[in-house]
Amino acid sequence: MAPEADGSENELSVPADHGPDTAVPPGDDPVVSLVEIEPGVAVLFADQPPVGLDLIPFEMMSAQASRRLTDNLAMASGIANLAAQGAQGLTTVQGLVRLAPETLQALKTAQPMTSGGWNLGSLVTSNGKIAASVRWAPVTGAQTASILSALGPAAALLALQVQLASISRRIDENVQLTRDVLQALHEDQWTTLLGLHETTMRAVRESQAAGTVNDHIFASIATRDADLRKQRLLFRSLVRGHIKALDTDGQSRRAHIQKNIEQILADTHGMLMAEWSWYRSQVLRAGHISRDEANAAENERLLAELVADTQREHTSAMDEVSNLLADLERQCRLIAELPAERSLPFTAKRQSIRDSVRMAEALAERVAALRNRAHTQPAPLDPPVTVFSDAVPDELLRILRWIVPGGEPLLAIADVNLDRLVGEDAYLGVTPERFFISAQNAVRKQGTIEREFPLSEIRYVRFRERDKRGPVLDVITTDENIRLTFDDWAGKGKGLDDAQRLGNLLAAAMDLPESERRTDPLLIGESPTREAIAAS
Repeated sequence: MAPEADGSENELSVPADHGPDTAVPPGDDPVVSLVEIEPGVAVLFADQPPVGLDLIPFEMMSAQASRRLTDNLAMASGIANLAAQGAQGLTTVQGLVRLAPETLQALKTAQPMTSGGWNLGSLVTSNGKIAASVRWAPVTGAQTASILSALGPAAALLALQVQLASISRRIDENVQLTRDVLQALHEDQWTTLLGLHETTMRAVRESQAAGTVNDHIFASIATRDADLRKQRLLFRSLVRGHIKALDTDGQSRRAHIQKNIEQILADTHGMLMAEWSWYRSQVLRAGHISRDEANAAENERLLAELVADTQREHTSAMDEVSNLLADLERQCRLIAELPAERSLPFTAKRQSIRDSVRMAEALAERVAALRNRAHTQPAPLDPPVTVFSDAVPDELLRILRWIVPGGEPLLAIADVNLDRLVGEDAYLGVTPERFFISAQNAVRKQGTIEREFPLSEIRYVRFRERDKRGPVLDVITTDENIRLTFDDWAGKGKGLDDAQRLGNLLAAAMDLPESERRTDPLLIGESPTREAIAAS
């Protein structure tokens, strides 16, 4: 298990809305408000911080900038209006609250109770205790968009506070598994990389202690700007090379991993250290600029551009790392399930594929923690519709878990035959978005799915029984006529019922879009031609 990220998260418990008649007594309105300004980070308004809450105070700002930001937040959010209506103390901005990744996952499907246009919930500390009842506005809501729009130039100060709250989270150099590999393969870069990491981390600690990014603190960062950019560009180009190499068919992808697993892990860890060192330097630079009150007006545009560009570039880089690690972990887990050689060649020794999985997972968990996101994996497959003479082989489901397109749930899987001159055993699978067909050897020996089709392309499905033989399933798509057959065991009893259920499932997706529909006067109303035919 990867070590936890610095800083604690709080959970937001959301009471379910059981319908339009659900009412909240006016006197029960909470006196704490949260306004989520990006996924997982919210501004807390309250007369005083709830006891036990892990709060991130606004920091590294001048008194004038802090007052300007909090006043603008109170006005833009409408909190000031709530205070005028009797909710005293709500205009006080206490700082930022970081919500746990598990909370963010739950909020995607929750239907919260509401009152006065706000969602209602309970804020739970990292120890599991309820700290306060809260009203909250999600980042996707109109309320948050309105707030950010109304903030004007102060929006950059708020975005800067979010960035400052994240830069103390360490790229866990304690993920020793990959750190050792990085040091061995990039010995020439290691000293520079580690020096930049430690320099920027020290500047963060000093800024937090001083409460500002003064000239003395920023001087150590300013002199390393060229090195920071050089290391970032170097390791990002290496990672992009791996991404390009993996953007191919499954067999070539696994061959690249088997040959370069150490290099991929080392380059990815190196990019994380270089990226976060650069990110810290840019955030500290913004903090240094915001301290310049004498030139605040002319610095507004510079600060807004710097904060926005930094966030955009950092998000793009972290997306690349996250996607690479997700693909790497998935492919390593797939290799572990295939019957071929289950070990990968490392520089000086044979390394177990299980160790490779562990290393990829450790880095993936670290990246997720740094981004305040949950590290997720496709759930084990348990398709409700199965068409097999016996039980579905366990090893098949374990392989499909890592190769089903898009990580979608598997609704159905069937043992079928391709209708060719020489019949070939195949698998037919159905997900909520597509169906796929692949030779059984391709799936079980190579871990590949040969063909997939969006369900939206299904035009017609025909299921036909045959006397003393297995049924036939025809699937007509936009461009192809696909015929599949079942073995004799599917011609009666449970086998036939299961095969029919599969046919019905595919038939439920049949659709002829308006663009493909046609009309003809011969089939509309009483055309002259039809009248003449009827009279003859």
